[in-house]
Amino acid sequence: MEHLQHFGLSQDPFSNESDLRLYFDSPSHRDAQRRVERGLRQHKGLTLLTGEGGMGKTLLARRMLDGLEEEIFEATLLVMLPGAADAMGIFQRFARQLGADEPARDRAGVLSQIFERLAIVREDGRHAVLIVDDAQVMSPQVFAELGGLLSLEYEDRRLMSMLFVGSPELDRQIRGDASLFPRVDVRVRIQPLDLRSATAYLMHRLSVARGRPELIPAATMEALYKFGRGRPRLLNTLADNALFEAYLAGRHAIDPGDVERAAADLGILGGDPEVHTAHASSPAGRSSHPASGAGMPLGSSRFEAPAAPMRSEPRATRAPEPFDLLDELGPADESGVRGFDVDALDEIDLDLLAPEPVRAKPAPAPAPAPAAAASAAGGLVPELDGLFVELIEE
Repeated sequence: MEHLQHFGLSQDPFSNESDLRLYFDSPSHRDAQRRVERGLRQHKGLTLLTGEGGMGKTLLARRMLDGLEEEIFEATLLVMLPGAADAMGIFQRFARQLGADEPARDRAGVLSQIFERLAIVREDGRHAVLIVDDAQVMSPQVFAELGGLLSLEYEDRRLMSMLFVGSPELDRQIRGDASLFPRVDVRVRIQPLDLRSATAYLMHRLSVARGRPELIPAATMEALYKFGRGRPRLLNTLADNALFEAYLAGRHAIDPGDVERAAADLGILGGDPEVHTAHASSPAGRSSHPASGAGMPLGSSRFEAPAAPMRSEPRATRAPEPFDLLDELGPADESGVRGFDVDALDEIDLDLLAPEPVRAKPAPAPAPAPAAAASAAGGLVPELDGLFVELIEE
């Protein structure tokens, strides 16, 4: 495009597409990947990978999928869509990915196909892995049925491992499921980027597109971090819009004013509530120099409970009945039947924006009573008024 040519860029450096060429191995993402892969390579049952929206979970999941060697793993990635994440559909998609030409239309049939294909993978000396992205859209019943696949065993060994990827809501859903929560073996949460990592991240993106580092001066980088709050997707969106603002102004570098204009156009200049909420409860939302012994180091992916309690506790829901897939399968047959390296960057302290106080709206004035309303309108028509009185007396 014309504005990319203006800056001498070979491609869009700030695209939010799931392009592994643009992947940046930040300390937070590297730590999360190591923890998740450890669970998969040790054939753990269920691993959870969670993070706020825009933290790069999907790109990390695809990177891990590509990193699982075909001679060792039979890995499958399924992306859940709201309203289309029913258990039977998931079973059929999984069976097809495992090699079933025509998945059965009944539950017992498709589960038998899954068991058969998983056993073949095991006899081939490999381990099956199912990665479910956007898993938080699944219903409690689907969680219970899908989690039942973890009960499948062959020669006294688990046939598969699962990785659920999703928002923090996923973790709350799993905690509320009495049948699935005990099956969680590894829990990992991606933390926001700190200023150093955010700077290296954007510089990496520029280098892939053959851009000049001078395109984003230090002051502009501070502004991007202040509004982007360490979330890769939001950093990309802000940088992309600020880049276009600089192009419209005829400049060859982005200045802080371009970032502020982009933030205003995106509606986050005054403080995006979602961004502020997540930022306030994350280590990256505090000073990049925490007091000794306080908090968690930036870049750690170990799960922590939110610093502040939720405004209202979710209503307790009844856990679904455990789902035993072995009962559905029946007896087995005789065979038993798959970057960019930058120099150290100086830390820069930022006065992060505080969220706007929420002002209580004044309570609406009570509606006038019917009689008062009629009186205010001048009373009833005289003839109707008299008729109304006679009816009451009768």
